Amino acid sequence: MRAFLLAAGLGERLKPLTLTKPKALMPIANRPSIVRLLELLQPNGVEEVFVNLHSFPDEVKDVVGGGSRWKMRVHYSLEEELLGTAGAMRKIARLLAGDRFILMNTDIATDIDLGGAIEAHENSGAKATLVMVNPPKDPDFQEIGVGFDSRILLHKVPGDQTKTGVYSGIAIFEPSVVDMIPQGYSSLLESVLIPLAGEGSLYTHFADGYWADIGRIERYIQANKDAISGKTGMPIDGRLVGDNIWINESAEINLTVEIEEPALIGKNVSIERGAKIGPYAIIGEGSIIGPKAEISNSIVWDKCNIGGSALVESSVIACDQSIPSAQKVRRTILHGGVAEPMFNL
Repeated sequence: MRAFLLAAGLGERLKPLTLTKPKALMPIANRPSIVRLLELLQPNGVEEVFVNLHSFPDEVKDVVGGGSRWKMRVHYSLEEELLGTAGAMRKIARLLAGDRFILMNTDIATDIDLGGAIEAHENSGAKATLVMVNPPKDPDFQEIGVGFDSRILLHKVPGDQTKTGVYSGIAIFEPSVVDMIPQGYSSLLESVLIPLAGEGSLYTHFADGYWADIGRIERYIQANKDAISGKTGMPIDGRLVGDNIWINESAEINLTVEIEEPALIGKNVSIERGAKIGPYAIIGEGSIIGPKAEISNSIVWDKCNIGGSALVESSVIACDQSIPSAQKVRRTILHGGVAEPMFNL
């Protein structure tokens, strides 16, 4: 089986974080989202993966490489101009021919039972199956009507036994679907989903497990909190040393440091005397936390330097950032030396 991961989008809703890192590399508990999706695909018979690229293509390639660590072959499709989801599929139609494939957005965090979705698709005889979830109500999530036979309903018919759900950003397609798509820019909804629903060939599968759309900053932060507080089945790097406290074995932590759960301390992190970490603190690889610094409800990406007695609260600190000693940072995104307040969080 094959998979196609959609990594070309600009991540507009995640700005300013996506000004320095593509959305596919947004870290969830110190692992890029695309890596977590590859880990989800690996045990489900996926041997070949295609990834479309546009924003920061080299950075994605550097992280994912050729796929050997997941025993997969990973290929890339560079889009000089964005083609839309269906257009991206059409661009590599020749490569997708001959075998069903899984389509995945890369701005999601999930541990769903993908094997169950694949089995449901195979048993239904559908041309396409949308993997559905039932997240908390959110105006960003469009609810879709589903008939008693698991088919998508374009229009509600009186008497139908229906339920609603939200598309998870994961779908399973038969290869013939790609032939429906015109060349050039094309949306998945108009070129594929509506026609298939009209002919009764678009099915759904409601998946169990954790799912989060991380396409907005507030949801990205919440997914990280969920990951380190035991609300997901996603693996966490490090040794569990207490209730939801993970520490990488290479981290150097002074004995006077206080850590409150949940917290995740990454690889080669240094935390100096008297610092306080947590609750809900994630420290990325190679970061240095100075003496008596305090970090809570925050995500610190890789290679940051937090000065002594600094305070970081309810913030996201992007890679390679420095915070001076005694500086107080609250409800802020720090990226590229620029501090932007998070008024809406």
